[in-house]
Amino acid sequence: GGIEATAAVYPTPLANLTEALEALIRDPNGCFEQTSSTNYPLVMAMQYFETHTGVDPELVRRSREKLAAGYKRLVGYECKKLGYEWFGGDPGHEALTAYGLLEFEDMAEVHPVDPQMIERTRQWLLDRRDGKGGFARNPRALDSFGGAPEDVTNAYIVWALAVSGEKGIGQELNTVRDLAKKSENPYILALVAGSLIHADRGDEAAPILKRLASMQNKEGAVEGAETTITRSGGESLLIETTSLAILAWLNDGDYAANVERGMTWLAERCKSGRFGATQSTVLALKAIVEYDKSRAKPLADGELTLLVNGVEVETKPFTKDTQGAIEFTDFTRFLTPGTHTIGFRMKGGSPMPYSLAVEYHAEKPVDSATCPVTLETQIAKAKVNEGEPVEVIATLRNTTDDGQPMTMAIVGLPGGLEPRHEQLKESVKAGRFDFYEVIGRDVCLYFRDLAPNAEHRIVISTIAAAPGEYTGPASRAYLYYTPEEKKWCDPVKVAVVPMENEK
Repeated sequence: GGIEATAAVYPTPLANLTEALEALIRDPNGCFEQTSSTNYPLVMAMQYFETHTGVDPELVRRSREKLAAGYKRLVGYECKKLGYEWFGGDPGHEALTAYGLLEFEDMAEVHPVDPQMIERTRQWLLDRRDGKGGFARNPRALDSFGGAPEDVTNAYIVWALAVSGEKGIGQELNTVRDLAKKSENPYILALVAGSLIHADRGDEAAPILKRLASMQNKEGAVEGAETTITRSGGESLLIETTSLAILAWLNDGDYAANVERGMTWLAERCKSGRFGATQSTVLALKAIVEYDKSRAKPLADGELTLLVNGVEVETKPFTKDTQGAIEFTDFTRFLTPGTHTIGFRMKGGSPMPYSLAVEYHAEKPVDSATCPVTLETQIAKAKVNEGEPVEVIATLRNTTDDGQPMTMAIVGLPGGLEPRHEQLKESVKAGRFDFYEVIGRDVCLYFRDLAPNAEHRIVISTIAAAPGEYTGPASRAYLYYTPEEKKWCDPVKVAVVPMENEK
C-alpha cells in the first residue's frame, strides 16, 4: 500500500514548468540558490504567459504573487559589501552573483526589479575582473560555485554577463575564446559558444559548435564534461552540459538534428517534474522554453489512453489549447508485485514528451554507493518523560581525501519531539553548520563545504512535547548538487511517557 504512481504528458513548456515547481517546492529552500530554483522557473513561466494565449488567469495571478515573494527573499541575500552569497554573508561569490544577475535581468522582463540593484550587482561583478581576462575569486575555495576550476569559473561568469547583455567584456571574451581552442571540456565549450553568440561574434562560435556536435552521443547527451560551475556530478552533470549545448545550437540551423536528439534525451531525464539538481533543472527548463520559441509547431486536438499490461485503464481527451500537464494517477492498483508494462496510446494530437513516476515509502531507503558522505544518528534516551529535553546527535563525515562542495545533512525527528530553535541558532553562530531550516519533521542543516576527511558532530536539542511512541523519517546526507546520490541511516525512535504516568 505504499506505492504511488503518476504518468504525465506535457503538451507545452508550461506543463514542464509547473510540474518542476511542484517538485522543487518540496526541497529545502533556505539559501539564495534554492530560492532561485523555484523563482527562476516562475520567471520563465511568466515569460511564457505573456507570449501565449489560453493560460488560466488564476494560475497567472498565483504565479505573480509567488514571484513577488521570491524576489523579496532573493534581494535579502545581497551582501553588505555587495554581490550575492548563499546566505547573504560577506564576501560575495563571483559566480553565484553572475547567476543572480542573469536571473534578475530575466525577471525584470515580467516583474518590477530595482534597476539600481541590478546595476550595482553588475558593477560589483565587473570590478572583480583581474585585468588579464579573468576574474578574482572568493577565497572560500571549497564552495560549490566558488570552488570550480578557474577556467570553468571564468567561462561561466563571462557567459552570464554576455547573456545578460553586457557589452564591455571584450578582453574576457577573447580569453575564453582562446581557452575553448585548447579545452576538451564540452561544458566550457557550450558556455563559450553561447557567450560569443550573444556578443554577436557567431563566426567565432561556429567551430566550437561543430566540436560540441562531435561530443554528442547517439542518445542525444553531450558527454565528456569534467565538472561544472556547481561541481555537480552524475546525471546533473550531463543535463547541465547538454542543456547549454542545446541553447547554443538553437542559434544555428545546421544543428537542427543535434537539437532534436538533445531535446529527446533531455525530456527523458524528467523525474517527477525536475531534472536533477537545482542548477540542472533551471538550465533544462531554459532549453525547453527556448526550444519552444524557435521550434513551436501547431498543436492538434486528440486523446490519450493509458495502458497497463496492454489493458486500457483511462482515456483523456485534450485540445490544441491544453496548457498544463495531462496526468493519470488512477492505476496504482494495477502495480502488484512483479513486472508491468505501462504505456500511452495517442489518437490525433502532436508529439509530446512524457514521464512516469513511481514513488514508494520505506523506513530506510537504499543508499547510493557513490555518495562521498555518511550520516549517523542516535538519541540520548530512547524513553523520555513528557516536557523533558532530549538530545538527538548526528555525525556527518566526508569519507574521501577530497574537499566536498555544499553538503546537506537532514535529520528526521520523531513526531513527539520539537526542536529548540534557539539552540539551532546558537549552533549557526558558533559555526557548527552554516544555516538550518525545519521542514515538517526534518531539520535541514547546510554546510557550505566539507574539508577532506572532515567529521562534524551535531547536537540537536529537542523537547518531548507529545506522549506516544514515534519513529522519525530516515535521516540522510548528500552533496547539494548531486541529490540523486544519498546516504541514509536508520530512523530515530522514541517513547514519550505522559506526565501522569511518570511514576
